[in-house]
Amino acid sequence: MSPAAFDASAGSDHFDEDAKYETIKLSPELDHAISSILATKDPLDSSAFDPVEYINLMFPTEKDLELVDPVLGKLQKKIAAMDKEMRELVRSQTDAGERGHKEVEETQAAIKELFNSIKQIREQATASERMVQEITRDIKSLDHAKKNLTCSVTVLRRLQMLVSAVEQLRIMAAKKKYMEASQLVQVINQLLAHFKSYRGVGQIATLLDSVSQLQQDIRKQIFRDFEGGFFGGALRTQIGQLSDACLVINVLEGDARKGLIEWYCETHLKDYRNIFRLNSEVAGLGDVSRRYAWLKRLLKTHDEEHAVIFPPEWKVAETLCDSFCQDTRRDLSDALVKADQSMDVKIMLQALQKTMEFEGNLEKRFGRRNLEQEGLPAEDGQPHKSSKYYKVISSVFDPYLRHYIEMEDKALSNIMADYRTRPVLQEEEAVLSSSTDLFYLYRQTLVQCAKFSTNKPFLDLVRLFGKWLKQYGDLLQAKLPKDDKKHLTEDDIRTICLIINTGDYCTTTTSQLEEKLAEKIDEEFRPLVNFNRERDGFLDVSTAGIKMLVHGIETTLEPAMTAMVKRPWGALEAVGDQSDYVTMIAQSLGTTVAIVKRTFASNTKYFRAFCDKFSESFLTRYYNNITRCKPISEVGAEQMLLDTQAIKNIFIQMANINSEGQSHAPAIYLKIVSKAITKVEQLLKVVLRPYQPVEGIVETYLLLFSDHSVTNFQKVLDLKGLKRTEQQTVLEAFQRRAATDGTQAFTPTDALSGRGGEAAAASATSFANVKTSVNQSASATGAKIESGFRKFVAGLNTKRN
Repeated sequence: MSPAAFDASAGSDHFDEDAKYETIKLSPELDHAISSILATKDPLDSSAFDPVEYINLMFPTEKDLELVDPVLGKLQKKIAAMDKEMRELVRSQTDAGERGHKEVEETQAAIKELFNSIKQIREQATASERMVQEITRDIKSLDHAKKNLTCSVTVLRRLQMLVSAVEQLRIMAAKKKYMEASQLVQVINQLLAHFKSYRGVGQIATLLDSVSQLQQDIRKQIFRDFEGGFFGGALRTQIGQLSDACLVINVLEGDARKGLIEWYCETHLKDYRNIFRLNSEVAGLGDVSRRYAWLKRLLKTHDEEHAVIFPPEWKVAETLCDSFCQDTRRDLSDALVKADQSMDVKIMLQALQKTMEFEGNLEKRFGRRNLEQEGLPAEDGQPHKSSKYYKVISSVFDPYLRHYIEMEDKALSNIMADYRTRPVLQEEEAVLSSSTDLFYLYRQTLVQCAKFSTNKPFLDLVRLFGKWLKQYGDLLQAKLPKDDKKHLTEDDIRTICLIINTGDYCTTTTSQLEEKLAEKIDEEFRPLVNFNRERDGFLDVSTAGIKMLVHGIETTLEPAMTAMVKRPWGALEAVGDQSDYVTMIAQSLGTTVAIVKRTFASNTKYFRAFCDKFSESFLTRYYNNITRCKPISEVGAEQMLLDTQAIKNIFIQMANINSEGQSHAPAIYLKIVSKAITKVEQLLKVVLRPYQPVEGIVETYLLLFSDHSVTNFQKVLDLKGLKRTEQQTVLEAFQRRAATDGTQAFTPTDALSGRGGEAAAASATSFANVKTSVNQSASATGAKIESGFRKFVAGLNTKRN
């Protein structure tokens, strides 16, 4: 290119100076796209370019302004380079636009040519199709003719085969060649399937009707052959022919097989119906076994002579038994209705048992095979609930099992009457034998009734059991000695213990019985099996027995309590060994508790319960008995503390007694005894305290009892034997102290300080010395009592053995 041309071209693309400073505004999306493509970090390329900030960045100080000219020269060169680059880009885009326009025109011309080619191809294809149709028109007509001809030939051949087979079937049926006839029937049935759509054709319809009539005639002929064979006396010579006839029956259309089986069953059960339904002498419940014996003989005949005639898959023997069951069920239902008002329960149960055995035999022969095919477990002896032989006949007895329940009710009534008159002391076991006999009878009755029925009659049995369990609980309650009996003998104690044991045994066994009954009964009646009321009744018997035992043995200690009250506790001069009443208590308990422990040898929980209740009751009475021993001197209080320790040892040893004489009292029992003894000791320690100085006894009482009741404190003073005038000073001090305690807390230090503090401290020291002396004496005496008590009980055990 010449310089002049270049200058002209450059002039056309030149940007004037004003244009350099014009701002071209682009959309944010376009600006962002350009920035992402160029990926430049030059501030001049940024859309947010700030000239002031850019100048400050280049000339941060005044000194840097000296470089303005060089920097300006660089910028002008950069602008000139950018202008040049822009002109080049514009030229390239102009040339590209012209080339693109030319290429588009070429493409449009090529597409137009392609459309013309496609149009020509379509026209040629249409012409070719018309030509092919003209050529094949005659061939298609010939093809249809061939198909119709082939179909006609096939139909004619099948028709010929059908006609031929029908003629052969007539011949074979006339000659009674049933083996060949069965094969022909199968062929005819297959051919007939092809002519069902041609029934509208007259000749075909006539042929089909003749085939149907022929099969009906063959069926009648075979039935006549069976009648002749079974009633003509020549069955053995016709077995093969009749067996082949069954093959024909098996392939005949309709219900020919079902009809032949029903004919066979009706024929062979006709005599059964005549004998057992019309003859009243053998139609009753007492002759049920004869019915099943009759069928057994029939099945034997069938198995030996008739079974070979019928195909095994026909299950003729099973169908025969099904019909027999239906007839027998109807007959027994009528017999039960007739005998309902005067039912002989024994005969009814025998008939039911025979019936269930018969059902079990049917299950063994037929049902087990069916269950194995269905994948269900086979039960020995009795049909599975899913079996068709499950209660197939015996269910008619269910409404009449109420007579059986009534019989059991009467039997239990007689047994309970015998239990009421049976002496308790004849028993040698830990529980009354009547209880074990009763539950053994329940178990036998449960097993028997479960075999008969597990629905409504079984629920009636559950209610019957509950009724007599309640009666037996009342019987046990009645056998307890009367409450107004003052003294219990050894036999009375043993009787009470036996009844307690029996009540506990019945409670446990009733729960087991309830579980077993719920397991056996049908699901719909299971929620109704509940013996909570009866179980609570037996618990009440045991509880009442424990209360009576506690009261009765406590009554045997009445002489000791009387001797305790009569002793002059206010006149004792010195503390000695244990009092006589303590020895009486040890001897009495040694006898009675040994009987209790021996009877409760296998039921220690009730012995523990007795010990807990008796210790709590007697020690409470012992405490109250002390308040009757007025007056009690300080020496008397010391003697009572000694006696109390001895009694504590007696009660601890009482809970330790067993057959070997060795055991440990439970911690709960020791806690009960210790609590009661501590209460007694607290009372005696207050009585032991001298009433002078008055502050000492007041402080001791409040320290031990924390009771601000003047009335209760006065009772303690009465127990000490103080006169009213002597009590007045003490009561005034008690009231002052009670008023003081109402506003400030009481402590032993406060009580022993102040007025009379020295005397109170001295009295407290004296009291501690007395307590030590009493404890030492009580320990020695308690050891002697323990040894003597063990020997005494051992002697009782030897004597009892």
